[in-house]
Amino acid sequence: MAWARNAEIILILYMGNKSFEYWIQQVMEIANRTFFKMGAFEVSFFSLMYVFLFLMLLYFASSGLRRVLLRRLTHFPRATVESVLTLFHYSVLAIGTVIILQSAGLDFSALAVLAGTVGIGIGFGLQNVTNNFISGLIILFERPIKVGDRIEITDIMGQVMRIGMRSTTVLTNDNVSIIIPNAEFVSGNVVNWNHTDDIVRLRIPIGVSYKADPTCVIRTLESAIKDLPGVLEHRKSDVILDSFGDHSINFLVRVWTQDFSQKPGLMKHQINMAIWEALKVAKIEIPFQQLDLHVRTEKQPTVSA
Repeated sequence: MAWARNAEIILILYMGNKSFEYWIQQVMEIANRTFFKMGAFEVSFFSLMYVFLFLMLLYFASSGLRRVLLRRLTHFPRATVESVLTLFHYSVLAIGTVIILQSAGLDFSALAVLAGTVGIGIGFGLQNVTNNFISGLIILFERPIKVGDRIEITDIMGQVMRIGMRSTTVLTNDNVSIIIPNAEFVSGNVVNWNHTDDIVRLRIPIGVSYKADPTCVIRTLESAIKDLPGVLEHRKSDVILDSFGDHSINFLVRVWTQDFSQKPGLMKHQINMAIWEALKVAKIEIPFQQLDLHVRTEKQPTVSA
């Protein structure tokens, strides 16, 4: 009969709904079950998922906004924009994390003991990480280096590609990325070829024979570097007599250029080749190091019989 069939369907739906409600209640009980307590804050699966999801949303939102602003703020110096946006990104993460934890019910006053313990751990186990982090902040504020600079630190020379809160990425002329801890830039000596501008003076020593006329050598070398590509015309490059060596008269070729920071090997090659060709045409000798050994023989005394 139709009414019996309808009653059976209603009963099945009712039982199914009751079963669904039962499973929902079980899941909610597990999700709200307290794992441990931090003061008055009860840590459960639900609270962990709440914090995790909002932290992920905060990170992706901040990173996305940083990328959008980096693409749009093209009328400002890129290095300045990189520094400001990096600081902005980490500030948003720090403030957002505090807000999310507080909204989840975490009482920060209850973390005083934990903060002290973490402070001791940072003082010992995380000393290097903390040092690099603080050094990253110093780099962002004082800006001894910035993205795009050509730097030289210890035996590494390359272009700064990225400045992070823990480390800095430098790309060498061999297209090798080197990750350098930020503390190295604060505590060590760093040569920044672009700190004020790209103009630098390149010094190349050259020794010639004592048979050569110094005035003629200076005139020949100055003529050789005068019209080289990359040598600045509005800043005078010159040649000076630097010293008198054991085997040669030593000159110093001083060249002002704007291209050395980007292609140091090529600039040195061009200048050295120009010097070689000029000295060869002028028949000015570049001497080898040599040692003259004079052997003196003493006359043996004669004994008369």
